[in-house]
Amino acid sequence: MNPGSPFVDVRVRWQSPAALSSRAFSLRLPATLLLTLLLAFLLAACGSSSSRHGGYSERPPTDRVALTAWQEWTKFGRSTVVYGGQANGYTNRTGVSERSEPLASRVGDYWGVCGKPDWNGRTSGKPWSGAFVSWVMAKSGYTAQQFPRDGRHGNYLAALYDREKQRGAPFYLHAPNEYSPKPGDLVCTGSAGPTWRHADSRTAHRRIDNTANHCDVVTDVRGGFVHAVGGNVKDSVTMSLYPVDQRGRLRAVNGRPWLLVVEKRG
Repeated sequence: MNPGSPFVDVRVRWQSPAALSSRAFSLRLPATLLLTLLLAFLLAACGSSSSRHGGYSERPPTDRVALTAWQEWTKFGRSTVVYGGQANGYTNRTGVSERSEPLASRVGDYWGVCGKPDWNGRTSGKPWSGAFVSWVMAKSGYTAQQFPRDGRHGNYLAALYDREKQRGAPFYLHAPNEYSPKPGDLVCTGSAGPTWRHADSRTAHRRIDNTANHCDVVTDVRGGFVHAVGGNVKDSVTMSLYPVDQRGRLRAVNGRPWLLVVEKRG
């Protein structure tokens, strides 16, 4: 113990319920230790209050697409991974594996909306992240005309790009640096990056179709991160935290080149 550290006298009084007599005694505790104990007490009190009233992380999204994805993430273990900064690649928990029940069969449900109900987490080695997005949109009430039922990201993204020119189109594609994602949107990576944005329509369609890698459903934006849920991430339904700038635009992340953001309108 450092002899130069400040001390605080703490007097604790204990009273016997039978004799109603008391004896006071003193403890000499370092001030830093006392502050630590008080801080721990306050944090515990805040935590118990949050659990009684429903902590922020426990509150489901209000957007129906975000809610559908969030519920799947909750159901299968809340696997979470952080991208960007010093925490890049950090996984704070793992979820149910695609080869384990009940997720293995649920993957069959995802593929079912794409016309391949026999594919599931055990029988198919096909990446199912696109099927997950299609299932989320179908479950949220979008028709196949509004959002294509396709297990391949490039196919449905290229179709959305073609359809956005139609009046009242429910989805619109943006370059990552020109739009701030919100709950219910999609954030998508692709090897060509945002080069499609200023290309002619045919070239843009081809680049989106041929280079799209993965899309996640945005469930929240807070704490300097986009919170987005995707399928077939860490072999589960996983939430990824992607850093954003002060405007809420996606920051660059090593190994995950941003292709576009799909805005869900209405």
